[in-house]
Amino acid sequence: MRPSRLIPGIVLLILLAGATGFARPAAAQGFGDLVVSPTRIELEGRTRSATVTLTNRGSESALFRISLIAMEMDGKGSLKAVDKPPAGMLTAEELVRYAPRQVDIPPGGTQTVRLVLRKPADLAAGEYRSHMFFRAVPPEDAGRGIAEKGGQGGVSVKLTPIFGITIPVIVRHGDLDLKVAMSDLAVVPDKDKQKKLTFKLTRQGNKSAYGDVKVEYMPAGGGTPVVVGEVTRLAVFTPNTERSVEVPLVAPPGITLGKGALKVLYRQVNGDTTLASGDVTLE
Repeated sequence: MRPSRLIPGIVLLILLAGATGFARPAAAQGFGDLVVSPTRIELEGRTRSATVTLTNRGSESALFRISLIAMEMDGKGSLKAVDKPPAGMLTAEELVRYAPRQVDIPPGGTQTVRLVLRKPADLAAGEYRSHMFFRAVPPEDAGRGIAEKGGQGGVSVKLTPIFGITIPVIVRHGDLDLKVAMSDLAVVPDKDKQKKLTFKLTRQGNKSAYGDVKVEYMPAGGGTPVVVGEVTRLAVFTPNTERSVEVPLVAPPGITLGKGALKVLYRQVNGDTTLASGDVTLE
């Protein structure tokens, strides 16, 4: 018998907020249960500063490093960190100053991060986006050590998860425009043989779309419309021009999704503006 070799490793787990449906402060479990609020920062017009509150709901102190990173959105709304922004994407790293850059939050404690916008006089009109990344710093001895293993021995791997949260930081400057359209609406079965609505959002202009999706069902022959699907805080970031959307359909008790029609609305968050709408007939 010989002892196995333990190979330290790191796994990076990032929770993304403000892109696909967060209606509450974002939270990451791990080295301290971090809660971040708000989950989206917008700096435009006369708004030149903002604050983000970090709360540690864990039972141990938690150390976090803070940075601004570029993140690219794919056609389904997923985000990934990139070293080089894609063509047409404007980033906000050079426009936003923030402090502190690292925080050590005791159990039950809070920390405020302050952001200040610094726009050069010759800044071109457009929407500039980066993501503030709150990265958990593990203890110094995490991922180290040797574990013995019975039997034939061998190599074992110990993975230390590194948790983090990102929130979008958006700077808008100048006259911006946005036009959103909805197309290819269809009701299809999901993997559990339940019904879901699928459609495509198309974005035009130099401003991101950000809204709530609501699906209402109207039975054939009339009646009172009922809400059968919702997705909150759904974004289509620049420079993306389209995004595929899926909405699970769940009828309230006593309602069956039979013949009738679905009314789909994509409305601006915290506003009354309808960005796009569509209809589906159910046979």
